Amino acid sequence: MKIMTGRKFPRGMGHDFSGVVEGIGSEVKRFKMGDEVLGVTPVKTSGSFAETLTTKGALAIAKPAALSHEDAATLPVAASTAWTALVQKARLKPGQSVFINGAYGAVGQAATQIAKALGASLTGRVAGDAADAARGIGVDAVLDYRQPIPPEQYGKFDVVFDTHGGLTVRKESRLSKPGGAILDINSSFAKIVRIFLSRSRKFVMGKQDEATMREVVALAAQGKLKISISRTVPLDRAIDLIRSLEGGERIAGKGFVAVSAQ
Repeated sequence: MKIMTGRKFPRGMGHDFSGVVEGIGSEVKRFKMGDEVLGVTPVKTSGSFAETLTTKGALAIAKPAALSHEDAATLPVAASTAWTALVQKARLKPGQSVFINGAYGAVGQAATQIAKALGASLTGRVAGDAADAARGIGVDAVLDYRQPIPPEQYGKFDVVFDTHGGLTVRKESRLSKPGGAILDINSSFAKIVRIFLSRSRKFVMGKQDEATMREVVALAAQGKLKISISRTVPLDRAIDLIRSLEGGERIAGKGFVAVSAQ
């Protein structure tokens, strides 16, 4: 974390946000006071768990009226990461097959709905109690992550996307078609080594730039992308939420920190 942020701890937490513009710099031309926006804070500044925050104009876009602030705030990190993986890294095409490990986490939900919008077929691996919910967002075939992957799934997929980090290098390779794209966001040392040895393997870091955020927000405004919010806490309980996650609490989708009523 310190390598990425360039700052000593303690530092502000939170990255994505949705809110109302209360001030603008002299070089910002796209926004005015009172505009509703969503976006991310720069990595090297304090986070979004705050009543007010500052960010760069290039890291925010207008919030469509069709989206609530709650729904808008779920999108910048998770949905942009999924878009980066499937569109920019894997170059997903209509009719291709996708395997998503962790299909009902925040990135997994976004990846499922983006892949579906692009015309792909989906197999998703989730906790057993999330199977119906995963089908509800577009997963065609659901596997329980607590059970072994059936051998008949091997070699079926144009894209294998591990959003959870639970697939081994061997399992990913078995699931992928020859030459298929294998994507990871939580790479082990073994996976990192393989990335340098194989063109088909990609490590994904989400790009929260204006163009990427516009793509995913457009899908959300059309009703084609929605990330569930499993738990909402007020700002003064944000650290309790973080501690729960550190302690192993499983959240399907996103946790939401509400600064004030909208």
